[in-house]
Amino acid sequence: MMAATGIRVEGVSKRYTHRVKGEVYAAREVSLEVRTGEFVTLLGPSGCGKTTTLRMIAGFERPDEGRILLGDQDVTGVPANRRNIGFVFQNYALFPHLSIFENVAYGLRVRNEPDTEIRRQVGAVLDLVGLAGYERQFPAQLSGGEQQRVALARAIVIRPRVLLFDEPLSNLDARLRVQMRHEIRDLQQRLAITTVYVTHDQEEAMAVSDRIAVMSEGTIVQEGSAEDLYHRPASEFVARFIGRVNLVAGRVVGFLGEALQVEALGARVRVREAPLGARPGDTLRLVLRPEAIGLSAGSGSVSATVLARTFLGEKIEYLVRCGNETLHVTRHNTGGGAIFAEGQAVALRFPDGDVAVLGPGSEA
Repeated sequence: MMAATGIRVEGVSKRYTHRVKGEVYAAREVSLEVRTGEFVTLLGPSGCGKTTTLRMIAGFERPDEGRILLGDQDVTGVPANRRNIGFVFQNYALFPHLSIFENVAYGLRVRNEPDTEIRRQVGAVLDLVGLAGYERQFPAQLSGGEQQRVALARAIVIRPRVLLFDEPLSNLDARLRVQMRHEIRDLQQRLAITTVYVTHDQEEAMAVSDRIAVMSEGTIVQEGSAEDLYHRPASEFVARFIGRVNLVAGRVVGFLGEALQVEALGARVRVREAPLGARPGDTLRLVLRPEAIGLSAGSGSVSATVLARTFLGEKIEYLVRCGNETLHVTRHNTGGGAIFAEGQAVALRFPDGDVAVLGPGSEA
């Protein structure tokens, strides 16, 4: 049984000196709490600071400010090899000249574990990741997915307090990535181990995480569940980064109870979760997810014209023109629904429970 523990990152920053740009922040005042047994993903584009933050948690980088705690222990100045963490690298970092058994056993041998205990633990963990019988194979004889499992087995055999992943699936093909992310999530839940995972892939993050921390320009700009980030983004950056989105300008015209009425696209749209302090006359932007927009033949209160149609098997994606706006609309292909042709007139509907809003100052 692994002695998992929580993680606290308190205001950590990391600076580098660039030959042209001068002093550059790779991470700036990052604060994050990961509860014991929780799976948290750092998500963001390349260069946003997510890998630097992960490496500071691991002990491969030392922050210039702030501190890092594993449980109640301040490990800010503790070397990586004394933090008892498991780390799965992007390129797996397997030893090509060692057998699978010896790759997995490496951390136990460094700790001078008895041979009988090493055999027992390596056998158990290889069975856990579905590689029983692979002990005498070498990395070059394995597929990418199997190598990824070896890297995972090596990380967990030492019974770490926390498990860290740095873009572990980026070298796999699309189908194998989907399979492996489910295996990683299942294993993490069975072991109940505290996990921090880094990726730039929004779908991957949404599939594996209890919570997601979205990073931009070295800072965490929003954190929450996948549902929170998707349906209630706090900024344009998050709205655009988490899934596809239509951002439409609107003007507040009044209230119906606690709901907000917004004039947009030539119609009045109802928003249930209004931003604090919203008043009639304010300008804001509606967050319209493509799958939340209703589409029907003919004209209606919001009329549009189909510009393009893409058939993708389980769904059909449309590009429609509505006044001065071009919108993405997605319809799930149920086999019996109408398929609209390019140039066809259609009516749009916006269910009030599916409309979010960005207020002033939410561009970041």
